[in-house]
Amino acid sequence: MDDCARQPVPGIINRENWIGALPDSVRLAVEARMTSFAVEPGMPVKRAGEAATRIFQVESGFLSLIGLHADGRQALITIYAAGNCFSETAMISRRLHNHTTIALTPAVMRQLDSEAFWELYHRHPEIPEALCRKFAEAISRQMASREQRATQRLGKRVAMMFANLAEHAGSGTGEGGIRIALPITQSDIADLFDVTRQSVHREVTYLKQLKLVDRHRKDWIILDPSRLRQMCTY
Repeated sequence: MDDCARQPVPGIINRENWIGALPDSVRLAVEARMTSFAVEPGMPVKRAGEAATRIFQVESGFLSLIGLHADGRQALITIYAAGNCFSETAMISRRLHNHTTIALTPAVMRQLDSEAFWELYHRHPEIPEALCRKFAEAISRQMASREQRATQRLGKRVAMMFANLAEHAGSGTGEGGIRIALPITQSDIADLFDVTRQSVHREVTYLKQLKLVDRHRKDWIILDPSRLRQMCTY
């Protein structure tokens, strides 16, 4: 993995997988209690305000974590990819979900109900230890994101975002480029970085002028992945 895609970019692809990091015997015990279900693009997996009765893991596909602006507009917060686990925070804190999670692409999910979760949680000390690490790492990512907003220019952060998406959600175009088949708009990017859409449009236009990035219908195309990664180093 190159340095550009490795750097923590606020609110991009999230592949955190504490279940997969458990010792095999504990991981198999958890997976044995999980059930699978499929979702189509646009279908919600959980909604803000609902009780946390299950935790989830992405088996395949991509999902978006959505928040709401004060005026009611939806805002993309992060993208969940295969392996990612979520909803444990609401489960452990015994609160309602703060945000909605919606399928961006066709996806297959695993779920673990609250009764099974708490039984496994109390039986295997490796589970609370793994969750403690997850929560600590989440705080570290938040701090890194704040530092980036304060110290890095927007153009570099946008380039890093595209490099991150290309690595985790891209496929080859056959011409040396990478296609990102996720329905992400410039407004979504502006929400991710807490800037105006006009600011994002200016940076994306610059990348297009350099022939690094293009848009074909709803897909982003990375025309020159190598040069794009170089932008992350200065």
